[in-house]
Amino acid sequence: MPQQQFSPLQDLDGLFPDHLAIFCPIPLTFHPSGPSAYEEPAARWAVGHQLCTPGSRMTRAGFGRFIAAGMPHITGEAGLAMTYYTYWALLWDDHLDSFAGNLAPVIELTAEANRVMYEPAAAPLSDDKWLTSLRDLRGVMERCLSPDGMEMVRSENTQWMGAQLWKLAMQQRTAPPSVGEYLRMRWPKCGAGPLAAYTAPGAGYLLSPAELYDPAVRAFTLSVFHPCTIINDLMSLFKEESPGQRQVNILTAVATEGGLGLPDALFRVWELYERMVGVMLRLQQRLLVDPRPAVARYAAELPQWIPSTIDFSANSARYLETRKVSFTPPAITMSDTPFLWDQSDLTPPPYPDIAWWWQQCTR
Repeated sequence: MPQQQFSPLQDLDGLFPDHLAIFCPIPLTFHPSGPSAYEEPAARWAVGHQLCTPGSRMTRAGFGRFIAAGMPHITGEAGLAMTYYTYWALLWDDHLDSFAGNLAPVIELTAEANRVMYEPAAAPLSDDKWLTSLRDLRGVMERCLSPDGMEMVRSENTQWMGAQLWKLAMQQRTAPPSVGEYLRMRWPKCGAGPLAAYTAPGAGYLLSPAELYDPAVRAFTLSVFHPCTIINDLMSLFKEESPGQRQVNILTAVATEGGLGLPDALFRVWELYERMVGVMLRLQQRLLVDPRPAVARYAAELPQWIPSTIDFSANSARYLETRKVSFTPPAITMSDTPFLWDQSDLTPPPYPDIAWWWQQCTR
């Protein structure tokens, strides 16, 4: 089917009610220390490394709240270290967007950043705030995690950096990606891989590589975080204006591939979100009784990222203070009940790139 011209920002008025209840059967829970234990120290860290300025929107983005809700079982200083990482990662993401179509310096800087994560502290370092701050961050994380836990995070971080380039390359194209290509790119690009790898060692236990990349566990991990990316994609539509950015979005991909207008595409994307949450619940049920104790605990704790993402998206200055269109997002709450899809219906969606998750429910 020929690609159609599609603007996801047209005719937004009237599409959303004033209040929107999002299917999220996982209760929002915060770390006993609360967001404040992470919020101000992490903002000071980011400002100290000149990644953002005092009092800026990013220092009010609520990253401490995001981590306190996403990792309520985290131990000691590991929560603060991950809040540092969240600051660094999202500011890095914004920094790469500023290069627009000039990919050569982005590739060079990404290669340097990957080197920082692997070379010892004694190795020479280029005088660049992104690299020096990343080296400091790595040291903080290494003091919180076991060597094996840090290696899992480092590996996922490398994949995330590569996927940043993948998305930037997509933005140079004239046509949006297919839904399948978008889903393949979005997982590593969203940065959830390091969060998933950090969840167990940050809470004082460890999944082995064989456990973390077991097909059922991997399907579960993806089914937790892909719904988060859909929430993030819809919020990001209202703030991002980099060249090609709005063409690299789940809503655009679904609309273009299906020849749909905005209302029908939004309906299809929301249905996909609910189907993903439904299969996540079924996979969680399977893994909660897994004989491997670390896997069962991981299954119990990882889904906290879904309510954390909804809460963050609804309240963060990162989205609410950067809208590029005259549209006010609806007030958001969470509901135990899906609106578009029956949870008992485990029919896979028509995207082979993720349909294999559903097959893991019965194996």
